[in-house]
Amino acid sequence: MKSVFASALCLMLSFNVFAQEQLQIDQVITLPEVGGNLSGITYNFDTDTYFMIQNNSGTIFEYDRSFSKPLRTIYFKDLLHDDTEDIVYLGNNKFAISEEQNTVMILTIEPQQVLIDGSLNNQAIERIKFPRPSKKNLGLEGVCLSRASEHPILYAVQEKRQKRIFRWELGNRDISEPFNSERILKHVMSDLSACTYDDINNHLLLLSHESSRIMKLDPQGNVIKTLDIPRVADQYEGLTLGPQNEIILVSEPNIVVTIK
Repeated sequence: MKSVFASALCLMLSFNVFAQEQLQIDQVITLPEVGGNLSGITYNFDTDTYFMIQNNSGTIFEYDRSFSKPLRTIYFKDLLHDDTEDIVYLGNNKFAISEEQNTVMILTIEPQQVLIDGSLNNQAIERIKFPRPSKKNLGLEGVCLSRASEHPILYAVQEKRQKRIFRWELGNRDISEPFNSERILKHVMSDLSACTYDDINNHLLLLSHESSRIMKLDPQGNVIKTLDIPRVADQYEGLTLGPQNEIILVSEPNIVVTIK
């Protein structure tokens, strides 16, 4: 009986450790030009614009901060895998794009460019491969960049079974898993759909669409807090921070949600 009570007490305490805060919605914006399958978003600090990506096509949309209409639409030609999940801006017109087949592409998108050769013949695209997931549709979802240290660090997150967080230096293929992700996320984040990095506070932000929640981690993998997201959109798939360090989310089919 004592063991049962102790187990229940530990479970209650584990939930109390993750003190949850409710986020406040600022705007909910529909993007009719996107249509559907909106999956990832990143803020381009050089152009003061947002780049968003669809899955099942790889189409990229650039918007200004009003999200009123696309500044341009960028298409892939001959993309090997079209299940593109997330996008992050790296600087100097370079981007990283995650694919659910557990590949991250690093490529350049020039100003005014509207077509990208996604074929294997395009040697300008660097492709980084990760261990295959246990199930076909539960691979990489999010990719994000930390510029908080001397050497920029990339993170990529795998959706589930198992939930995994990968880490490597930009320009290096030495991939590691710095945290016991399943232990950290257990009972709190049922999947991982995106990530972004808060360089000001040196925190990794993880998004779960199934739990409708954001978790903040420090560089050692300690949980700082969890943030519950009001369910004003169908399925939160992408996450970035804007120029004022504000949280911007995207949801399927074509929704942008800004947080106060």
